[in-house]
Amino acid sequence: MKILPILTLSLLIAFSGYSQQTADFTIGPGYTLVDLDKLIEKDEIAGTRLEDWNQFSIGFSAQYFFTSLGEFQFGAEVMYQHLYWYRVIVPFGSTPIDREYTVTTFRLTPLFRVGEEDMNFDFGPTLNFNDGLEIGAMISGNKYFPLSDNIDLPIKIRVDLINSIVLVVPVSVHTGIRMKF
Repeated sequence: MKILPILTLSLLIAFSGYSQQTADFTIGPGYTLVDLDKLIEKDEIAGTRLEDWNQFSIGFSAQYFFTSLGEFQFGAEVMYQHLYWYRVIVPFGSTPIDREYTVTTFRLTPLFRVGEEDMNFDFGPTLNFNDGLEIGAMISGNKYFPLSDNIDLPIKIRVDLINSIVLVVPVSVHTGIRMKF
């Protein structure tokens, strides 16, 4: 199932035509906004209680912009992101069950970029592959600092929305490297 989006992205890149192309590789820590009490209420049996949790997130992304039309650039992103972790106690007779969940996502996003070369915004719909497919959206504000003619240091403030059992909103700051071709 995951091979089809990767194949589609490869074909888009191969037939994109000539324009300045860029690739961004970033890593970014952040915090995931999620209502864990509501999640447990919707996803667990009655009487389950939240015992421990951590909403720290970290993501690794690769973006490739392969064509442009005026101020707009078009590309795609592949991202892996650890969203949050939690532990619950589930009632089960006289011996409760302790369950731990680590929530991560593998994300594919067709991207649209608008703005100048050194300061711009990315946005697009996201396909999040967790236990199934969850639809979302992302937006990021980007500032680039040149290191050489073809290499920049990006600083990105990013917000994702994931329509899961409850709304999941990771907010993160990313940095890494941008290469221009």
